[in-house]
Amino acid sequence: MITSSAPGSMIIFGEHSVLRGKHAIILAINKRIHVNLEPRKDDLIYIESPLGQTTVSLNNIVVQQPLQYVLQTLKTFPLTTGLNIKITSEMSPTMGFGTSAAVVVALLAGLITLAKSDIAQLFSKALQVVRQVQGIGSGADIMASIKGGIGLFQNDQYQPLAMPVELFYSYSGSKKPTSEVVNLVANNFANHPELLQNLDNANDALTLEATKYLTKSKNLGELFNISAGIMEAFGVHTKALENFLWELREQSCGAKLSGSGLGDCAIGVVKNGFYPKDCFPIVISPKGLKLHG
Repeated sequence: MITSSAPGSMIIFGEHSVLRGKHAIILAINKRIHVNLEPRKDDLIYIESPLGQTTVSLNNIVVQQPLQYVLQTLKTFPLTTGLNIKITSEMSPTMGFGTSAAVVVALLAGLITLAKSDIAQLFSKALQVVRQVQGIGSGADIMASIKGGIGLFQNDQYQPLAMPVELFYSYSGSKKPTSEVVNLVANNFANHPELLQNLDNANDALTLEATKYLTKSKNLGELFNISAGIMEAFGVHTKALENFLWELREQSCGAKLSGSGLGDCAIGVVKNGFYPKDCFPIVISPKGLKLHG
C-alpha cells in the first residue's frame, strides 16, 4: 500500500497577478489531505472520498464532478493496474484552502511512487491536471502543497521565507470557482489591457515589499490593507466582503482576502495577541508532501 498526504494552502500576496507570471507569497497550512492506494488484481479503480464514491475501469475514465480532479489525475497518469483509492481530508473543500491542488499532489505522488517513476515530474504533472480541469492555474497552491512552509513563488520557482507574525483566517461564508472569478477580471479589463498590466506590476512590487516585513505586525498589516485595495481594483470584492474586511481591520493590524475573491477566506495579522471574533489562528505546516510506500 502507498500512503501520501499534502497540506492545504493559502496565498498571502499576489493573487491574480501570479497567473500572469508575477510573484506570490504562499504558505502551507497544517490541515492535510490523505490518500491511500492499494493495487488490485483487476482493471477496476474504486474511489472512496468525502465528496463521493465511484468505480471506473482503466480503459473508461470519464472526468466528471464532484471527483473531477481525482479522475483527471488518473486519466493523465498512465495506469497498469486497478486500484483501491481512499481519500480523507482534514478541511472543507468550500473554504478555499487549496484542497484541489492538495488532492492532486497527494494522489499523483502516490501514483508516481507506485509506478516507480520520477518524482521530479510531480509539479509539472500536477499543474497539467489542474489546468485540464479548470482551464487555468499558476501552480502556486501546488508548490505550497509540495514544499510546505512559506515561500515566494513565481512560475515554477520557490524561495523559502521567514515564518511570519501571528496570522488569522475567517471564512467569508461563500466561495466562487476560481475560473469564474478569473474570467470576471479578464472581462473587467478587456478594453484596458495596459491598466491590468500596471495593476499587476503594482501587485508584484507589493508582494516583493512584503517579503521584508513578514516578522513585523504593524508593517505587514499595512501591506495587507493595501493588497485589499488592489483586490478591489481587480473587481473581486462585493459590498458584503468590504463590510466583512472592515470589521476585521477594526480588530487587527490589517486584513485582506486570500484567494481569487468574491468569497473565500480573509487572512489578517493578529493585534496585541487578540484574535478578532469568529477568527482562527493560521498554523503553517513546515512539511509539504509526505509519502510512504
